[in-house]
Amino acid sequence: MGNPFDPFNLILFLIAVVGFIRLRMILGRRTGNEDPLRQNKYASRVSADIESLTKPKEKKSLKTKEDILLFLSSELPGFSSESFVDGASNAYEMILKNYADGDLKTIKNIISKDVYDGFNEAIKERKNKNKRLVNELISFDKSDIIDAKIERKNVLLTVEFYSRIITYVLDGNDQIIEGSKDNPISVIDQWTFKKALKDKSPSWQLISTQSES
Repeated sequence: MGNPFDPFNLILFLIAVVGFIRLRMILGRRTGNEDPLRQNKYASRVSADIESLTKPKEKKSLKTKEDILLFLSSELPGFSSESFVDGASNAYEMILKNYADGDLKTIKNIISKDVYDGFNEAIKERKNKNKRLVNELISFDKSDIIDAKIERKNVLLTVEFYSRIITYVLDGNDQIIEGSKDNPISVIDQWTFKKALKDKSPSWQLISTQSES
């Protein structure tokens, strides 16, 4: 039988002890009932990383007008609040004039069916009474986006226009029977424009009008 205190045997024993201590540090104490992955802090960290990578990412909630406008700036090519208000203001002026002239063909593509039907009904009524409407936009005092919503993959932006307009109605003899051609009136209009989020073109559609004048 060999000598148990032989230096070679002592070295092997020390190596085994050190290996056991290191293994225990990594794996921890086991009772036989625990979850091996839970007991291994390194494995737990790996599990947490895998879970965070595979968990579906929630989209940022767009609750405020500012959130939605910032989102649109990143999603729609060339979109900005300023450029949108400029475009809406141009549409406002064009639609006012065409509505007064009774010409809806030119603006049919930028107004919804509901708006078109409402305008068309009013134009027919004017013609039946042999009346003619004149609208002339003098100036915008202010134009702002006052509301922004995302509904069913569509974005809706409401612009409030503070404008001064000359508006009057002529009878069959071209006599003014309503309004004045010399005194502009102040008007506050709230118009809502809509477009599909997947539509990357610059076009929007007027879907509702409301006036506070």
